Amino acid sequence: MNKILYFIFNIPCRIYWKTKNTILKWRGCDFADFRDPSFEFDIGYQYRPSRVNDFRWIMRKIDSEFLPFDQMSFFDAGFGKGAILIETMKLGIPAVGGVELSKNMYEICRKNLKILGREKENTKLYQANAADLTKQLDDFNIFYMFNPFPEIVLKKFMQNIIDSIKRKPRKFFVVYHHATLHQTFQDAGWLLLYNRPIKERFKPEYDTYDKIYTFENFSDE
Repeated sequence: MNKILYFIFNIPCRIYWKTKNTILKWRGCDFADFRDPSFEFDIGYQYRPSRVNDFRWIMRKIDSEFLPFDQMSFFDAGFGKGAILIETMKLGIPAVGGVELSKNMYEICRKNLKILGREKENTKLYQANAADLTKQLDDFNIFYMFNPFPEIVLKKFMQNIIDSIKRKPRKFFVVYHHATLHQTFQDAGWLLLYNRPIKERFKPEYDTYDKIYTFENFSDE
């Protein structure tokens, strides 16, 4: 019964996104779910865009309580085909960047940005493993992720962020959308600033959280 109710409840949303994606496809864009066969699950997962309403909500939370949009420099860890990068630009955030492991999705993202007139010279996009980025992170103070990679990569990326803050001290925040590996942040001593439950009506097994973290107690030791 829950599955039937879930399907009925989501019909308006499905119609809206189906129509929007069809229009974007006519323009030559591609934001469809994608699993790149060129890498294994030990370094990356399937691409699925974040829900726009959830993303806007959590970003406005940061804007109102922690850091205004015009002072943000946004980095998307696992940007896929660029849907969230585009939404970030719509919010007026001046500096945008990210990393994507899949060469296929990196190229699709570049194409999508160009078609939609969102290709900017100061947009810093990297086709690489997030675990390998070091000084590239120094230009950003908001790090966003939607379960882009497994724990072994996440731990290295978290450490790379801390190393970046040591090199270039600044206020920064990590936004973890649908946080399945939140225990990793807790075990590493990160400070949880905000925790928002995400409820899936009629499918409680899909309930999860949006979380905002920072790390105040790092040292050079």
